[in-house]
Amino acid sequence: MAGVFKTVTCMFLVLAAVVFAEDYDVGDDTEWARPNDPKYYATWAASKTFRVGDELEFDFTAGRHDVAVVTKDAYENCVKEKPLSVMMTPPVKIILNTTGPQYYICTFGDHCRFGQKLAINVVGAGGATTPAAGGTTPTTPGAGTTTTTTPTAGSAASTLGGSASFLVAFVSAVVALF
Repeated sequence: MAGVFKTVTCMFLVLAAVVFAEDYDVGDDTEWARPNDPKYYATWAASKTFRVGDELEFDFTAGRHDVAVVTKDAYENCVKEKPLSVMMTPPVKIILNTTGPQYYICTFGDHCRFGQKLAINVVGAGGATTPAAGGTTPTTPGAGTTTTTTPTAGSAASTLGGSASFLVAFVSAVVALF
């Protein structure tokens, strides 16, 4: 009986993670383009909480932009050579699957230096930040990457996500008792 309960609990936790994930269109109406304000993407991300399981969607004009996953140093210095990965076919969809900081830039021209770069910090379902386990994994041939994010603060998903986090912690504690 305890084995069945644990199996059902585990299935519930996986379902909760999928149901409460948030999808983000990077840059909203501006999309992924060279912005007029060099701090545009930093400001855009500042109002959001990215969690494991969330999805980033970078929409852009093919042949004019790309999405490169880079290190912190490459992000800060706009180093385009040797990115961790580059996706050139829009839309690029990244499911956030690790916690910690993640960095994205456009490698076209001076786009990064003019602000076409995004740094986010991904937290776990409970909201605690842990070091990144590393990297992203392509999800569709020639296109996106999969990584995970969290719901936007104040959104319905965020409110539900907070409840789900409490429920997950509660259920985990009950399972631990058995």
